[in-house]
Amino acid sequence: MRFLLISVLMLSFTSYAQEENSREFADGVIELTTVKVKTNFLQDYLDGIEKTWVAAAKIQQEMGIISNYNVYIGNDGSTVYLTQTYPSWANKAPWTDEQTAEFQKKFNAEVMSEDDNTALAQSYEDIREIVSVELIGRLIFN
Repeated sequence: MRFLLISVLMLSFTSYAQEENSREFADGVIELTTVKVKTNFLQDYLDGIEKTWVAAAKIQQEMGIISNYNVYIGNDGSTVYLTQTYPSWANKAPWTDEQTAEFQKKFNAEVMSEDDNTALAQSYEDIREIVSVELIGRLIFN
């Protein structure tokens, strides 16, 4: 009898310990790039990424590859955070040849030539350092 009573009590404690999930991962993934910009070059860097990174993100958003993008600046005035939100992990997969061709056509026609883009990107090396690139997931608390 004592064994039966202890078994019932243990079972009831176990059922209380199994909580309903209070959180779940949201769909998609965010790519977070942290960039450290040299002192007094923040404006130059932002001008440059507006012509390259932001322009490329707009095209990717039009193509449905990303759903959102943002640029954040840290309170130190020299750390820049770039985010691209992918609607699913599948969108983070390597591009098809068709996607690459469509992107290159739009970018070169609407934004700048490949040579100009290469020259501008190379000038970044003198004013910034990419600190990290992370893939992060968003949690939803129920």
